[in-house]
Amino acid sequence: MMRTTHISIGLLVLYAIYLVRLICILPFFLKQRQDDSPLRLNSKRKGQLKVFVFLGSGGHTGEMLRLLENYSDLLLANSNTLFVGYSDTQSRAAFAQLAKKTDLKCRIEFYEFIKAREVNSSYFSSFVTIVRTLVDSCFKALSISLRFYSSPHLVLLNGPGTCCVLALWFKLFEWVNLFQSRSNIVYVESLARITSLSLSGKLLYWLADSFVVQWKELQIAKPRAEYYGILV
Repeated sequence: MMRTTHISIGLLVLYAIYLVRLICILPFFLKQRQDDSPLRLNSKRKGQLKVFVFLGSGGHTGEMLRLLENYSDLLLANSNTLFVGYSDTQSRAAFAQLAKKTDLKCRIEFYEFIKAREVNSSYFSSFVTIVRTLVDSCFKALSISLRFYSSPHLVLLNGPGTCCVLALWFKLFEWVNLFQSRSNIVYVESLARITSLSLSGKLLYWLADSFVVQWKELQIAKPRAEYYGILV
């Protein structure tokens, strides 16, 4: 009887700890602040910056590459480690062109991911690919998350659907590991979105530590959104 009571108390304490942890990591429970730069680092840890970016193909890749170029002093510094996620060879080739253009010298590691959803795919097909993406991305996201440990880091996303899966995994690992610092997920909404959010934006609005829009109209409509003008 005594042993059962101790187990029950232990489980109750564990439940309380993880409930508090959940409240602490979900951004909509926290007070939002807007700094001078959209790419602030929440971590106070010292060391080389580790950055994860995802190239979402097409226009998403184009905007992400412009973000990397426009903020190269922070994101592409020689001492950084850059983790580059991609889901198509064209995006990786486009990044290679940027690396050549900017004479990139930071350490680069590539991670290939399965697309969460193809354009104009059926609901069933989308469901199958999302499940595959969840499984495939789990171990890769865990590997990257572990590399973040004890170092300043930044997760920079701008869509499409695969970003939602990755953000979910990063937050889940952050929740489970009580000693891990904030994931520091920054989502930048597409320049094409002026008055309404994309589907990825609607989902990541509740997960991203910083949610950045590029039009004032969207900031007015979304209280958590941060606005710094056009970034790409």
